[in-house]
Amino acid sequence: MAMKKQTAKVSPSPITGPAVFLLPTPQEHAERQGGPQPAAEDGQDGGQGGGQGGGKGGDQAEECVEKREDSKSRCTRCPLRAMCRAVWGLVLGCCVALAWAVGTHSAKQSLEQLHAPFFTIWFCSTWNLLLFPLYYLGHLLGAEQRQWPTACFRQCSGFLVEEDMTVRVLLKGAAPFSVLWSLSGYLYLLALCRISAGDASAILCCSQGFIFLLSWIGLNDRFMGVRIVAVILSITGIVMMAYADGFHSDSITGVALAVGSASTTALYKVLFRKRVGEVQPGTASVLLSCVGLCCCVLHSWVCVILYLTHVEYWPPIQYIPWDALFVMASLLLAFNVLVNLGSVLAYPSLISLGMLLSIPANSAVDFYVAAAPQLSQVRVAAAAIIGVGYLLLLLPGDWDDSVVHWIEGLWQGGWKEDSVVGEDGGADGGEIAKPKPKPAGIAALT
Repeated sequence: MAMKKQTAKVSPSPITGPAVFLLPTPQEHAERQGGPQPAAEDGQDGGQGGGQGGGKGGDQAEECVEKREDSKSRCTRCPLRAMCRAVWGLVLGCCVALAWAVGTHSAKQSLEQLHAPFFTIWFCSTWNLLLFPLYYLGHLLGAEQRQWPTACFRQCSGFLVEEDMTVRVLLKGAAPFSVLWSLSGYLYLLALCRISAGDASAILCCSQGFIFLLSWIGLNDRFMGVRIVAVILSITGIVMMAYADGFHSDSITGVALAVGSASTTALYKVLFRKRVGEVQPGTASVLLSCVGLCCCVLHSWVCVILYLTHVEYWPPIQYIPWDALFVMASLLLAFNVLVNLGSVLAYPSLISLGMLLSIPANSAVDFYVAAAPQLSQVRVAAAAIIGVGYLLLLLPGDWDDSVVHWIEGLWQGGWKEDSVVGEDGGADGGEIAKPKPKPAGIAALT
């Protein structure tokens, strides 16, 4: 019995961290595998069983200590991985801002020589056909179990194809998305003809607020007061943009077109979330490739109809600004790759900061390259208000609970350490140490 009591006391030294909740104690480990050890019938068998149990318990304790140390060493590498993803997010966000700014400037240059905005967005949308081949190339380079292209496409296109996969079924499933995609780009290019690229980019950032409203109404997302405040700030910025040149100027039409583009973009993303759920890089690449296929097959007739009705005018082929069109199409493709496939390397929220950074980037391009006039104070204030609303919309859904729990855990951790030190000191001095009381503010939080 003495040996049995000593065995019950064998346990690894306690360590702090997540490994405590992941690994079982030696007694739990033994119970899970074979249940509790049966009692010995006589004292000799009991002594031998206790000795064997003590030896097994010690071995299991050592194994658990080693496993916990390995788990602790793995946990110490997690911050490094998170830091790498954060750095990649900042880098990709800057690349997103640069691609959008230069692409918007190329669009304004092409519209000055070619007044055919629908043909321009049609030409750029056809490049989306390359999204899935680029995703599959990354799959071949990084996946451990590689698949054939057809198997990978079928796996990622489950939200579009429920039965046999045919071109007709793909076009039918992707047609609503292609209409919203082309309409959003068409309205954005029409807005660029009347307002600056910085103003158009700032208004396009308001699409995040429209996404929240549509998701709250259509997808029953969680209501958040801070996001309602962000939507109000976005609408305030839009009104200030329209008021910058007066409500009777031509810029009010450009602002209205940009708001229409932002609303259509929000509807596209909410519809995508409703069909897919959580957006993954594979599903996004398949959808954009199908959108490019729809633009090639279906929207080509719209270009011809607009040309025959003299809504748009195409100059002879040698006078079309192909260089600006190719630059715009390639940069839009790079933008889509970074936004939809960059989540493999970085946090999507940091990549989304690229759209916010595109506002000063487009303003700088307008001022230094396009020789645009200096921004007025009303426009700067409107862009700042829209930026604050955009940042508030990037906050996660449980950000308030996370902040409260973090402050509570930080304070309780320090308070418990102080109380443990006081108890040790009291034990050495023969006195009983009293724990420090919590402040009233932290007590109210707990």
